[in-house]
Amino acid sequence: MTPKEKMKALIEEQPDDATCEEIIRELVFAETVERGLADAREGRVLSNEEMRRRIRRWPK
Repeated sequence: MTPKEKMKALIEEQPDDATCEEIIRELVFAETVERGLADAREGRVLSNEEMRRRIRRWPK
């Protein structure tokens, strides 16, 4: 399925009274999830421990 087809399908799933803002938010959310899943499949992830180390270094 092409990105355009995915977007069309997602738009069609929205309720008839959905606002443009709500539809756009759903499109962005779906794309963000897809990118995250692709990162996970490709091994582009951090362990919980590495993330804890990075958070501890954040300025307070």
